[in-house]
Amino acid sequence: MFDLYDVLGITTLLEKIGIKSEEKKQYKPDQISSKKYSFRPQTLSEYVGQERAKELVELNLKKIETIKPVHFIINGTRGHGKSTLAYIIAKRLNFRIHTYIGGSFTMENLSTFLQINQDSTIQNILFIDEIHGLEKTVAEFMYPILEDFILPKGNLKLRPFVFIGATTDKNVLMKKFSPFIDRCGAQINLEHYNALDIKTILKQYNAQIYQKNVSEDVYDLLAVNTRFNPRTSLALFDDLIVCEDIKKVLSAHRVIKNSLTTDDVLILEHLAEIQKPIGVETLSIIIQQTKQDYITLVEPFLLQQGYLSRTARGRIITNKGIQILKEINGETK
Repeated sequence: MFDLYDVLGITTLLEKIGIKSEEKKQYKPDQISSKKYSFRPQTLSEYVGQERAKELVELNLKKIETIKPVHFIINGTRGHGKSTLAYIIAKRLNFRIHTYIGGSFTMENLSTFLQINQDSTIQNILFIDEIHGLEKTVAEFMYPILEDFILPKGNLKLRPFVFIGATTDKNVLMKKFSPFIDRCGAQINLEHYNALDIKTILKQYNAQIYQKNVSEDVYDLLAVNTRFNPRTSLALFDDLIVCEDIKKVLSAHRVIKNSLTTDDVLILEHLAEIQKPIGVETLSIIIQQTKQDYITLVEPFLLQQGYLSRTARGRIITNKGIQILKEINGETK
């Protein structure tokens, strides 16, 4: 019988850090926890909010079930449930889903999937997350496959399947691979969540995982201080279960007010002080982030909430941004 530790190379690692081989049995992965610690909605009815998106998904599911395969593009902010929606689609259709990440999806991965799909006794879904990161050669090779299920070399007819691509930036995808989007009949755009949606998601999560007594005030605080992002809200809820003090949780994540963090406030204060447009390079340096991290992780929320706006010359603070600074400074005096 094989030893999992030896297969994974863990034995060598343990011995390097001074743990004898005979002691390794006490370091079993299953000792961490066997408790269910995550929850994904399994049906569209469990999937909170996104009514327009769910209506369009439902329509295309019926099309797949009665007429022909349909390919999906799911566009939305990080943490808004793109992967969850893909898995709901797979579960509803009773298809097997094969998941990849765009930047690491290769021709070999594609070949493997197509072979599995040819040999499988059940229908399959090819799901590629962050599809805008696909290599150009791979994307272009897939065009005839998605359109007519024909392999470009030799015009070999392939067994149909459903494709789902998820992206956080549909504009980039459109610029790089517009034919890809054209071949996906279901264009699903996830909208921003609101506080009520987040509160519902948190209650659903608590009921499924922890069954803890949490006050409405705490739910409300989390709902407005997690950037209206389901993934962020669930992460902070986990922290609350451990810490049991919502103020300490928000402080640990440097949340000051209305989801604004210390980094957000630094940006707004600098814009308010300079009173002229500032480029993203400068703003990213102020909070010691890369330009890409600033653009992807920080700025979208500030723009969405109307605290700053874009101009041709850079970013400027809005009246709403100035007002929230006054409220924050008034509360900290």
